Amino acid sequence: MKTKRNQAFTLIELLVVITIIAILASLAVPAFTMVQTQGNQMKGVNNCKQIILSLKQFSKDNNSQYPDSVPNPLTGSIAQNANDAYRYMIQEQIVTDERIFGCPAGYNPDNNIGQAPNYGQALMPGENHWAMTANQTDATFGNMPVVFENPSSPSWPPLWNADVAGQIAPGRTWPGGKIIIGLNDGSVAVQPLAGKKGMIGPKVMAGGFNMFTQASQGIPQRVLPIVYGNQGMNINGGSSVIPGGAPGGPPPAFGGAPGGMPGAPPPAPFPGGAPGGGAPGALPPSGL
Repeated sequence: MKTKRNQAFTLIELLVVITIIAILASLAVPAFTMVQTQGNQMKGVNNCKQIILSLKQFSKDNNSQYPDSVPNPLTGSIAQNANDAYRYMIQEQIVTDERIFGCPAGYNPDNNIGQAPNYGQALMPGENHWAMTANQTDATFGNMPVVFENPSSPSWPPLWNADVAGQIAPGRTWPGGKIIIGLNDGSVAVQPLAGKKGMIGPKVMAGGFNMFTQASQGIPQRVLPIVYGNQGMNINGGSSVIPGGAPGGPPPAFGGAPGGMPGAPPPAPFPGGAPGGGAPGALPPSGL
């Protein structure tokens, strides 16, 4: 007579199955994370392209100038920061959806722009991810970086903080020390920086220049930073207001030494320090 075989799994068989599942999961998670990061980067690239196209459209009616160089008729002043410059395009109805000024894994607006004509709720502190190079025009060299992810230090070239990669923090990079940079010719790409840890700048290219300094041939440019909040970044224990955080603040004057090497601290003081604030020239602490 045939005996009925027990259909239950043995303990060894169960352990083998569990082990195989664990191995497959360990292989799948990094792949999923990489795909998700690449997808987020592409969304950021598309947003950067839309910002540059909007700048180009604005320049057509303003003698090739971008909004940071044209006095805003509603305020009577020049933009003090990137938020002000981009808000001007919303007020001109060139941009109708402020969400293009956000970025996955970065600062993002809530798309509440307020009422015409001021649109006073547009790009409030913490709602803009993109810094820009000041005083450029549609006729500036095509390889000049004009829109890029917010840096930790607005020196020239700017510096970013790879120690807070992937976090919503001032100067954060993507994993692996990368940022999105948009050039004046409209091209946008994810660019690797000079390192993957600490305060880092653009990679040095042939001739000693980098992606930022090659476009200006050693002449420092001014960076229009974003507005994080009313108190800005805490620098060496003191509170300081990011430029433009307070109405009527003077335009920041940035710029390192010609041909400055990436990774060096900015020679110019960090702008906008409130009375009793942090030490001039100090970099934001790691982990912000």
